Amino acid sequence: MGSSNTFDLKINGPFDFQRAFRDVTRAPFQLTEIVQKNAMSGVFPVKSALVGAEIQASGEVDHPKISIAYEILGGETEPAHVSTYFHQLFQAHVDLRKFYQHVSGDVVMATLIQRLHGFTFIRKHTFFEAMATAIIDQQLNVAFATTLRERFIRQYGRQVRWRGVEYAIFPQPEDLATVTSEDLRPLQFSQRKAEYILDIAHAIRQGEFRPEALQNLDDAALLNELIRLRGVGRWTAEYVGMMAFGRVDYLPAADIGLQRAIQQLYHLPKRPTEMEVRERGEAWKPYRGLATFYLWHALEQH
Repeated sequence: MGSSNTFDLKINGPFDFQRAFRDVTRAPFQLTEIVQKNAMSGVFPVKSALVGAEIQASGEVDHPKISIAYEILGGETEPAHVSTYFHQLFQAHVDLRKFYQHVSGDVVMATLIQRLHGFTFIRKHTFFEAMATAIIDQQLNVAFATTLRERFIRQYGRQVRWRGVEYAIFPQPEDLATVTSEDLRPLQFSQRKAEYILDIAHAIRQGEFRPEALQNLDDAALLNELIRLRGVGRWTAEYVGMMAFGRVDYLPAADIGLQRAIQQLYHLPKRPTEMEVRERGEAWKPYRGLATFYLWHALEQH
């Protein structure tokens, strides 16, 4: 066990940490993080290390304060890497005020901003988690996709006990080295999804695909690189671009949940097509990903 360290997360306001904490727990199961009032704890993969962390929030939505106490549980990493990891995880650099100002003329978005003030998406822990989540979610309803993710985590995720609590870690490529597509079938993975996830895990393990090398690509180039992966279409690439790389201008226009939200909130006679969503989204640039996130949650939050 490493020694305990503490630092304050420099984060732009507004930031609704309670909504963010609830959203990042992969509800309805709390396996990879445990959330309590104004606090979240978990074991996080930082570089080649595992880091146990307790995140404590205070202050107000417009003036948030977040303190992180952590221990390095295995492997080696630097304090600077831990700080960078959590700044990226919580999208600390994103200034929601600019997004709010940009879309304030859209009555629907203005209403959502008022209702979901300070809400932003939190990244997945790793690229592989974002990619596997996206592939699992392809063409499934939310409830069954959630069930598959929970089964996957319970079956193949590592279990780490820290400060008296058992945490699961989302399966990583090295955890799947001996897993076959047939092994995933009893969990009710389709053959194709099982193959796609294991192919990408293999490519990462072998160094044939290096997610960290894509970090500095522009949005268009990143999308192109992700789509080259087997099983990855545009919707999956856009989702991964948001949830693994923190890009705020991707618009996963083929997403049925997004289309339904737009139909209901904008009082359209029928569900818009992918092209119609992209046309509408032109007004939200360069914050189409943030607009998507708000629309995704619009029908859930009351």
